Amino acid sequence: MKQRNAIQLLFFAFVMMFAFSSCVKEGPMGLTGATGNNGTNGTNGTDANKACLTCHASTVMDAMNSQYELSKHFYGNTSARNTKWCARCHTSDGFLEILSKPVTATSLVVANDIPNATRITCATCHKHSSFSFSGDTALYVLRTTTPVNLEYNKLNATKFLAGTDYGKIDNLCATCHQIRGVSSANTTLPFFPLDNTKEATTVQYRQGQSFAVHDGNQANLNAGINGYEFAGKTYPKTWKHAAYSCIDCHMNTYDPATKKGGHTLIVNTAKCVACHVLTSPTDKIAVTQAAITAKLAELGAALTAKKVFKSTTNSSGVVSYSAVATHDYAGVLYANTPNAILYTSVSALTTVSATTGLVVYGTTTTTGLDTDVASRIGREWKYGELGAAYNYGYINSELSLGVHNPPYAMAILQTSIDFLKSY
Repeated sequence: MKQRNAIQLLFFAFVMMFAFSSCVKEGPMGLTGATGNNGTNGTNGTDANKACLTCHASTVMDAMNSQYELSKHFYGNTSARNTKWCARCHTSDGFLEILSKPVTATSLVVANDIPNATRITCATCHKHSSFSFSGDTALYVLRTTTPVNLEYNKLNATKFLAGTDYGKIDNLCATCHQIRGVSSANTTLPFFPLDNTKEATTVQYRQGQSFAVHDGNQANLNAGINGYEFAGKTYPKTWKHAAYSCIDCHMNTYDPATKKGGHTLIVNTAKCVACHVLTSPTDKIAVTQAAITAKLAELGAALTAKKVFKSTTNSSGVVSYSAVATHDYAGVLYANTPNAILYTSVSALTTVSATTGLVVYGTTTTTGLDTDVASRIGREWKYGELGAAYNYGYINSELSLGVHNPPYAMAILQTSIDFLKSY
């Protein structure tokens, strides 16, 4: 029995030795490589301490975030404007969506409302397309740098699709800071683009229509374009700061005392004093804004005198102006006779426009004394009156009070006033 067990153990050991030698057995040696073909050391990658930490060091990020929280991009209520017509610029989600689409006449509107939209964040404007910043840094870290498809140009497909090049950094800003959208099917914005060859014609300004440019058309004023330019008049397009980038002023040196500059996007005007100061302590920026404010008020008063606008004064004595419709929704002229009856009718059911998101009012009739009768013009507008009213809104809604292009701002206001005084 013991002999039998011993034989079995020896057999088992023999099998294991054979199996082990089979597992580790090497194959035939390959051919000898050619001399010098052992390869060379590769190039070292970018040092993260030099590249990434330039921006992403905790101290830098904390500072940038603190500054950005002072920006209206951060604290404004923009993310509440999350419908498909507004989300493209008022939310991070919408902005990223429009940039991801091929450019078409309808691509600058998001597909659907975004109820849980994210506010504008760092990632809205910044991305990383490379981690080697030795070349075009702006191209590597900005979300878009391509020429801007200005919505004012939508009715001119060639001009719209070609885009307007403000320069790489400014193209990012101008994507949103421009006159709002226009569509050939849009009945509430029927006047774009304004055409000064029509000055011999008249237009109905119906209830429910608009010629407004939306707040924030800085890109248009900065380039000296898209104001209403009266026929035969000359308009300065550029000025001495035309070559400046948006960030030269809006992201200049941060001052912790005033909390301006840097990523607050609020101009640190103290850094502009070298040029923007007169013999007195008065800042030229303030001088420009005062001059434009006065000219804007002059134009508002002239439009009111022609019954294109009406003026309202609030409890603080501030005067504001608003346009007065010449016709009701159906194109019926509003009377301007004493005790005129207000008659408003609409021929369609109440719906939401698929192109604008605005309400299209349903069939209705309103009767009673017209409280605006004293402000009614009693006729269609002259086309030049439309242009003058548009120019008022163009400067009033741009919000810099002419600072982004003082010569062009002053020119479109003054020629508007001159036109109104010409008849």
